[in-house]
Formats: sequence, structure tokens, C-alpha cells
Amino acid sequence: MNTSSIRIPRAVILGLVVLAGILAGCSGGGATVASSWPGVSADESIAYVAFNQGIYAVDLATGQQRWRFPAEADRQVSFYAAPTLTGEGHLIVGGYDKTVYSLNAANGTPAWHFSGSTDRILGSPAVAGDLVLVPSGDRNLYALRLATGEQVWSFETEHALWAAPLVDNGRVYLPALDHHLYALDLLTGDLLWSQDLGGATADTPVLTNGLLLVGTFGNGLQALDAQTGQAAWSFPTEGWVWGGPTLSEGTVFFGDVAGVVYALNPADGAEVWRVQPDGPVTGSPVTSGGLVYFATEAGTVYARRTAGGEPVWEQIFEGKIYTDPLLIGETLLVAHTGGPALLTALDAASGATRWSYVPAG
Repeated sequence: MNTSSIRIPRAVILGLVVLAGILAGCSGGGATVASSWPGVSADESIAYVAFNQGIYAVDLATGQQRWRFPAEADRQVSFYAAPTLTGEGHLIVGGYDKTVYSLNAANGTPAWHFSGSTDRILGSPAVAGDLVLVPSGDRNLYALRLATGEQVWSFETEHALWAAPLVDNGRVYLPALDHHLYALDLLTGDLLWSQDLGGATADTPVLTNGLLLVGTFGNGLQALDAQTGQAAWSFPTEGWVWGGPTLSEGTVFFGDVAGVVYALNPADGAEVWRVQPDGPVTGSPVTSGGLVYFATEAGTVYARRTAGGEPVWEQIFEGKIYTDPLLIGETLLVAHTGGPALLTALDAASGATRWSYVPAG
């Protein structure tokens, strides 16, 4: 990998969880292990925030805490990845303690746990039918029974897994830090194909018209044929693409850690527009109603027109933002660190604050 063309602000490196050996084949020195930043998911009434030593369930209407897991902080248990909701009312979440938990989403009561991983869980699980797919820092993707947590199969890569896989039509598309994207059979875990992307990948790809779009560390945004894994096109970026791309109305949106947000034609990778916000973008954008929302490490949330990138509103927070904003109806949820609040709900149309949540204790 040619690191000379990658511009990574020092604040990003210090703020992100970077493990030794992440960039296999790249020159460079050590790594910094930081505390986690929040992972957020939500349904129509509750937001679920995984951060440090707790999973917090927050009422979307009021911003009040409904429950937390564990009920009392445990120094041996901490969380990073966004919890995954199931259609059966459960919450699947992996922890730094190498354990996967299934919780009752209504009250946080544990249903089962899986302790087969030998390293921490940094990526969100994905649910596909009766399987839970868990990416692990021990290089394995674990397929577990949704009802019981029993292991069905596992697939080992050459490096840690930090991103949830994408599941479509009986296939699992698995991004990895070993510079590869893998396609697996959902039922068996057998390898169908793999493709070297020329850079590590830390977020989930998206699928459009038979093309997989995936961001990389050092080799921009890549488009692969979903059936064969063959490269269709690539788009060079100014910096690493840490978050995943987002599709809306025939355009793909994504940002990089050099602080650029791009809009491309997903068919051929042609640039539609780009903007330069006030800092690195480490999360994925979200879109709705002709607007694209994205956040920067500097602590600013932006709403822009999807058609041309024109500004609509922006909101500045105290602290840093590394997590994807999450849109639920007309509410935009923003998790941030280093300020007084952990989670803030904004009016998606105006950017006005509806409430802010500060964990008790």
C-alpha cells in the first residue's frame, strides 16, 4: 500500500481504535488503543446505545433512560459495536469481553450469550433468517443460532474483522482488515470468492444493480461484481474511507478521513459533487427526503441537498463524533463523545435539538 498519498489527521488516529498490525504490508510504527466510541441502533420508540461499560435503552420521545445492561457497571465488560435488533424483539451485541449477548429489547434481560470468540467484538452482528453473523477480532466470522446462540459454522480470514457483513440472496459479503472482501455461502460458510481490494475495510458494503460498493483504507471506493468479485470501477479519494457508502435516488454518498464528502454515480463511479466540511468523516451518511446528513470528527452535523450538496443546516456539538448519524422518522440521532451528553435527538428538518441524554452515574 502506498501510504504517501493518504492524509490522516493526527486527531483521527488518536481518537480511533487502531490495533497493532491493522495495515498489513504498510510501513509504519505502533498503534494506539483508545476507549470505545458509541454504537447506536433504534426502533420506532427506543434508541439503543453501546458505549464503554453499558448498553443504554433511551426513550425516543423523551430522552429518558428505560434500562441499562449490565444494571451496574462491570470493569470486565465494555462495548463498542452498535447493537443489532431482531424481528423477535431481541438485541444482539458483542463486547470487548469477547462475548456476544442476546438481550430482551424491552427490558435488557439476557436470553443467551456466546463465549466462543478468542478476541474482542468490534463489529456489529448481522441477522439473516435464523442465523446471527458475528465478526470478531480473532479473524473469524461466527454464524450462531438466533434462538440459542449455538455455533453453526465459522469462517477464518487473515486479519481482524471490524464490520458487519452484508447478506443478500443466500450470500454473505464479508469485509476484512486483510484487504479482502469475501463472498460466502450463508448456510455453510463455504468460500465462493475473494477479492483483494488493495486496502483494509472497516465498514459494511452496499449492493446496487449487481455491484458491491465498499470503502477502503488507502484505495478509495471500490465497485465489484457481486457474482464474481471482479472489479468494475474504483474511485480515488483524498483519504481513507472509514465509514460505509449510502445509496439514495441513484447516487452513492460517503466521506473520508481527509474531510471530504463525495456524491458519485454508482453505475460508473463518476463524481457528481463533493464538499469539504470542517473535519474528518469516519461514519456513514444517512439520507431522506432529498437531504443527506453526515457528521465530522470535529463535532459538526450537516444537512445538505442530495442533488447538489447545497447547505440546509448544521449543528455544532461539544466533543467529537465518530459514529454514523441515525434517522428514525423525523428524528436524527447523534452520538458524541467528550461532551456532557452521550446522545442527542435533532429535528431532521431544522437541526433543532429535541433532547439530550446523559447516562446516570
